[in-house]
Amino acid sequence: MKNIFYVFIASLILVFSNSNLYSAAKININETDPIEQYNIGLKYYSGDEVKQNYITAGEWFRKSANQGYAPAQYELAGLYASGAGNFKQSDRQAFMLYTKAAEQGHAKAQFYLAEMYQNARATKKDDKKALELYEKSAVNGCGDAQRVMGDCYYNGVLVEKDYEKAYKWYMKAKEQNDEKAVFCLGNMYRDGQYVKKDMAKALDLYKEAADKGYTPAECELGNYYFDRDNHKAAMDWYEKAANKGNSQAEYYLGLIYYYGYTGYQNYSYAMEYLRRAYVGGSEDAAFMLGQIYYDGEGVDTNYKEALEYYKEAAETTNYDQAQYMVGYMYLNGEGTKKDLLQAQKWFQKAADQGHEGAIEKLKYLSGEDLSQRAGLSIFQSTQTAVTVSSGTKTVSDAKNTQNAKTVQSTKNTQNTKSTQNVKSAQSTQTKTSKQNENKSSGTAEQTKSSTKNVINSRIGDK
Repeated sequence: MKNIFYVFIASLILVFSNSNLYSAAKININETDPIEQYNIGLKYYSGDEVKQNYITAGEWFRKSANQGYAPAQYELAGLYASGAGNFKQSDRQAFMLYTKAAEQGHAKAQFYLAEMYQNARATKKDDKKALELYEKSAVNGCGDAQRVMGDCYYNGVLVEKDYEKAYKWYMKAKEQNDEKAVFCLGNMYRDGQYVKKDMAKALDLYKEAADKGYTPAECELGNYYFDRDNHKAAMDWYEKAANKGNSQAEYYLGLIYYYGYTGYQNYSYAMEYLRRAYVGGSEDAAFMLGQIYYDGEGVDTNYKEALEYYKEAAETTNYDQAQYMVGYMYLNGEGTKKDLLQAQKWFQKAADQGHEGAIEKLKYLSGEDLSQRAGLSIFQSTQTAVTVSSGTKTVSDAKNTQNAKTVQSTKNTQNTKSTQNVKSAQSTQTKTSKQNENKSSGTAEQTKSSTKNVINSRIGDK
């Protein structure tokens, strides 16, 4: 009985402490063969049957790469490019190895080498060479390269703009299940670029991309349903995108909760989503938070907080309404000391964009020595009554202005075509809320919507 117990313990030790013994034995078979060396490297890279170890994986890839095996050269280049784990990052080594693999026709190596030429990474910037490599990679069947060629022709980056060629390359990438290409095709059907405008087809493509987990597609579906007052369906899609940290989706969820578009108003949830969107870089959220703190609806009025948020929106973009409100608060000493010079500065910024209210304010301020006017009654007795209108948001077709960086692989794709990151034009619906009366004269000078009539919201990067 005692002997049986010891045999059992020994078996357990074999199973748990030597679990890689069998695979290690297999690893030693044909270890001088470059293909076998490459396969062993893959096992260590992925942790398949052995403990994951990028350093060991790199050693096996190097043995294979030194024998000229292109897939191993490509994988080793990837380790150098990313510096995965404790592997020492080196763009120079990555460039050399991608070059060797690319010369043997390795499609993925050609793609990443093209990126390095385009972005001057370990080499001089060479757009001509980058385009040549992107095209070779695409012809050799790399889905990322096919989509990027579509991006190039769609945006006129590295080549002349050509929607027909863009469409054809996107179709090739779609055949390889590239969800970003699927999304881009949706945009082309939505906007009628090369193909006949077909919103039903566009929606099918957006849903196909969204079902693959592509966040910009989820956001675009949210926009579609929001524009048509189907706020519950919009909310479902926005929540999917917001759960992945998409600031545009967070912003619109904030609006939905703030105005109670679904019949359920919750200021706490609204502020949570708007703050998340703000932290994520949404200038629209910055403006909305400024408006909320200014009007004191759902929170206590706080002019200092309002001014900070307005400034954030005004400084990060040419947001004329935010610029106007910053000027207005300096004019009236709200949340800051009264400063007519600062007021004029911000009104001028807004007026330069055609903001009528700012133009009128500048007329009041013109022709006088501003440093002497701080006490004039006209400025003490006029104040804009700001109305938060719940507004119907119309998200217009997001006219796609793709970033030249879109030509950088899955990491950098279209700005509005490929990431369609731009959802322009928020709603102009006006659901009237109270006007704040002029604090010193009791007159309301102007009503202002809490949501900007034209807001360029960003979806996030692909």
